[in-house]
Amino acid sequence: MRIPADVLAVLSDRTEADGHRLTLVGPRLPPALYQRVNEVLEAVGGRWTKSEGAHFFPVHAAEALAPVLATGEVVTPGERRTLAQYFPTPAPIVDRLIALAALEPGMTVLEPSAGSGAIATAAARGAIVDCIERDPGYATVLSDTHVVRRVLVADFLTVSVEPRFDRVLMNPPFTRGTDMAHVVHALRFLKPNGLLVSVMSWTVTEQTESTTAFRKLVEQRGGRVEALPARAFARAGTTVDTVLVAIPATRSDGGRPTVWPVRDIPVRDAGELGSPADIAAEIVSDLRKAVAAFEMVASGFTRPVPTAVPDDIEVSWPRRSSKSVNGSAASDDT
Repeated sequence: MRIPADVLAVLSDRTEADGHRLTLVGPRLPPALYQRVNEVLEAVGGRWTKSEGAHFFPVHAAEALAPVLATGEVVTPGERRTLAQYFPTPAPIVDRLIALAALEPGMTVLEPSAGSGAIATAAARGAIVDCIERDPGYATVLSDTHVVRRVLVADFLTVSVEPRFDRVLMNPPFTRGTDMAHVVHALRFLKPNGLLVSVMSWTVTEQTESTTAFRKLVEQRGGRVEALPARAFARAGTTVDTVLVAIPATRSDGGRPTVWPVRDIPVRDAGELGSPADIAAEIVSDLRKAVAAFEMVASGFTRPVPTAVPDDIEVSWPRRSSKSVNGSAASDDT
């Protein structure tokens, strides 16, 4: 979004940055102008703190504001979601992801590319959660919740590996196989007995050249893949089909073979279908109804035509015209 000139002038000439703190200086701004300035500051991660009389940022304030001053533009929350492929994880999927993770009190959990922290917030009910989020705005939202231990502002794929987490829970971006790159990197953050559970694009279930290596990794570790309902993320802004993938840090001795879901129509079980005798009786009943319907229609074509006309009905017979061999009409009156 292009920043209006009056807002840009305030950000350029009437702000003072001191570490993570940014202060507006000079005369009090008109309320409408202040609101627009505040919207820009919040878009780059600033949060107003009344007691301090300043905006605070998860990174150095000057660093957060520099791209805005250099370009005269800011990425709005809606634009940010589109560019970052950020789609908040719906509550039912968070619940299922947490269930697959089998969290225990005191476990350490990492959520990479955490967004606003729907997964982290659920995991923090008993676990100790760290987050990594590249967008300062979302990082600030996470910090403001006070439910996570630590928020690192960084691109997850550039973060140095620290294999110290019991669980990694995540919903990474999907574009062009990015989810596979994020999951492979995230596996390196697990302890030897750890477990990763991630939302992923349906694409990973398909046997293609781009998914071969990833599918092999999942199978070697005895991973589990579970299809999510169609359009599970529709309310979040995407109709991409998705799955949940659970991958252990190391394969256990009793690990089962990986079963990849398919798009076949679910088969009804025998209880829903009924016994063979019931099915046959239903077919016969339907056939009898169809035959009766056909007989009723056919009777309309075979009903006799009356040979006599009642006396009280006057009949006017139409004049017949005939055509000569060459097609001209000839009247019966001639």
